Amino acid sequence: MKVLSFGEILFDIIEGEPYLGGAPLNFAAHLAQLGVQSYIFSAVGKDALGSEALRQIEDLGVNTEFVQVKDEYSTGTVPVVFQNGQPDYTIVRDVAYDYIALNGNAKAVAKAGFDVLYYGTLAQRNEESRNTLKQLLENNSFKQVFYDINLRKDCFNKELIHESLQHCSMLKLNDEEVEVLSGMFFDKSLELQDFCARMALEYNLEVIVVTAGAKGCYILEGLELYFVNGYPAKVVDTVGAGDSFSAAFVYHYLKKGDALVAADIANRLGAFVASSRGPLPAYTPEIRRVLEL
Repeated sequence: MKVLSFGEILFDIIEGEPYLGGAPLNFAAHLAQLGVQSYIFSAVGKDALGSEALRQIEDLGVNTEFVQVKDEYSTGTVPVVFQNGQPDYTIVRDVAYDYIALNGNAKAVAKAGFDVLYYGTLAQRNEESRNTLKQLLENNSFKQVFYDINLRKDCFNKELIHESLQHCSMLKLNDEEVEVLSGMFFDKSLELQDFCARMALEYNLEVIVVTAGAKGCYILEGLELYFVNGYPAKVVDTVGAGDSFSAAFVYHYLKKGDALVAADIANRLGAFVASSRGPLPAYTPEIRRVLEL
C-alpha cells in the first residue's frame, strides 16, 4: 500500500517549545508505523524549524520527496496560549504550506502509483496550495480519496468545502463538524442519519465516518448508519488521536474492505494515542497485536 498525504507541516509552539504536527503529517506518520509506504506533499521554510521538520519526518519513516523548501516563507507555526487552563491558538498565515506548488512533481506522483490520497481543509485556505491539490486530483487515479475535513477557525468556507467534497470517495468529520456543515449546506440542524445520507447521495461518497470522541464513531455505508463503540482510555493528551484513527481506518478498510471492522480497530488506536503523550507515540507490542502488525 502506498499513500500520499497532502497538506500542512507545522509546529505547535507551547510555552516557547516547538512540537511537530499538522493533521496530514500525523496521518502519514501513523501509516508509516503501520508499515505503509507513506509520503507527504507539503512545504517548509528555509529556516531552523524547516530543517528540524525534515529531520523528524524522516526519522518517522515518512518519505519527504515531495516536501518543498521555500526561501521566501517560514515554516508553519501555531502559537498556543492557555486561558483558564484552556488552550487558545492562532494559526499563522502566509507560511510555507500556504504555497505548495506542483513544480516538477506531476510525473513523479503519477509514476509512484499511489493507492490513496489524503487531504484536509486548512492547507487549502490559500489559492496556490488549493490549485496544486486540484491538479493532483484531476491528473491522477487513486483507489480511494480520503477527505478528513478538520475545520480550523477562520480557515474554511462553503465554497472550499463543496469543492473538496466533489473529489473524495471517503469523508471523515467529527460530531461538532456535522453541526457546522448541516447549517452551512442545509440551513438547519439535521439528524445524523439524514445528514450523512444526504451528503453521501449529493457527493457520491462510498463511506462517511463521524467520530464522537471517547464514545466511538458512526459509519455510513450503503446509506445505512452504524455505531461502533469506543474503548475506555485514561486520557493524557488527545492531540493526534483523530489522525491516528484516520490512518488505522484507511489502512484496514483497504486491506479488508469492511468499514465496521476498520472502525473498531481505529477506535482502539485512537484510545491508545489519547492515553499517551504526544500525537505520535511508538506502538507497544499490545497495540501492534490489535493492529494485526
